[in-house]
Amino acid sequence: MTAAWIALVAIVGSLIGSFANVVVYRWPRGQSVVRPRSRCPGCGRTLSPLDLLPVLSWLALRGRCRTCGARISGRYPAVEAGFAVAFGVLAWAYPIEAFGLTVLPLLVLVSMLGMAALIDLDTYLLPDGLTLPAIAVGIVGAWAYDPAAGLPTPAEAAVGAAIAAGVLVLINRLGGLVLRRLRDTEERLWPFSLDAVNVAALAGMLGGRWWALAAGLAQVALSALARRPVRLPEPWVYALWLTALIVALGGWTLTWGVDLIEALAGSLIGAGTFALLGAAWWWLADLRAAGPAGGTRIPPAEEAGAPEDDEGEPVAMGFGDVKLAAVLGALLGTTGFLVGLLLAVVIGAVVGVAQRALGGSRFVPFGPFLVVGGLLAWAFGDALIAWYLNLLGV
Repeated sequence: MTAAWIALVAIVGSLIGSFANVVVYRWPRGQSVVRPRSRCPGCGRTLSPLDLLPVLSWLALRGRCRTCGARISGRYPAVEAGFAVAFGVLAWAYPIEAFGLTVLPLLVLVSMLGMAALIDLDTYLLPDGLTLPAIAVGIVGAWAYDPAAGLPTPAEAAVGAAIAAGVLVLINRLGGLVLRRLRDTEERLWPFSLDAVNVAALAGMLGGRWWALAAGLAQVALSALARRPVRLPEPWVYALWLTALIVALGGWTLTWGVDLIEALAGSLIGAGTFALLGAAWWWLADLRAAGPAGGTRIPPAEEAGAPEDDEGEPVAMGFGDVKLAAVLGALLGTTGFLVGLLLAVVIGAVVGVAQRALGGSRFVPFGPFLVVGGLLAWAFGDALIAWYLNLLGV
């Protein structure tokens, strides 16, 4: 029964992989992912069901269109096979007879992560329509996890998403500030803006998570009432933030009893929460702006790793990666995400050095590395942590 279940789930995975190929090609181009039916890019012939069997059709046709002989990229069967393997491994790791419905949200999350990574690899874009719903799936889906599965609870998933987003959005803000040579940002959105992220990060460093959430809500409320951004200059905000961090690192407990761990957690949770709330607000605003056609219009994609943002300002970390990190934080929890982030940095560095040594010049976005690092941490994170602690003699 287990073998049959794994085989069935793997076949479903190959079909999802076939659909993923359509999504990866059409979504960034603003095309519908459900119609028209797939066609040969060479002769335009509508493909029959026999032409669309995952992997098998490509092998039977020897990688060419049956009508015009145009070459079909080997990436199509590779993606289909990759999804089949991923689905089969998940079905094996979380058998339904032992863990109930645990595997279902995991299958959805892995599918959305895979599509997002492939789109990022092709276009340097991460679609909000994939990453933001995936965060919700990661948090809400945690209710379906069996306690014995070792996966985050809903509360741990929510905190993991906020902290993961907080880590990357603070890299975005602090790195951007350095690249701008300590000049203030020109971003002036309201009522949700990066000013709320800045204020929440500072308040969290001073007083913990509840201070962070209260300060961020106050900034949003004041901006909404004033109908303009109510803000503090970023250089001053992060000068105070760094001062508070140094005080906490020095071993001093801040006046109101917040230690280093509470200060860091509060700052990251506050910054990440308002980064995600702002992202969701503007994504929904874009959908509303699409008007009656919003049901068929593909939502705009978010910059993932471009050297400049929409304001023309240099950025250290694309905002699309912030949302992608939140998906992994919801899936892995805080510790798992941090292991995955470390692996992503290491893998990215190795690939970058190898590419430079081989004379390559193509910029590889961080999103695919983040996904690969997160999945490796999911599979081997506990073993890596145990190995590291053993090295330290703990």
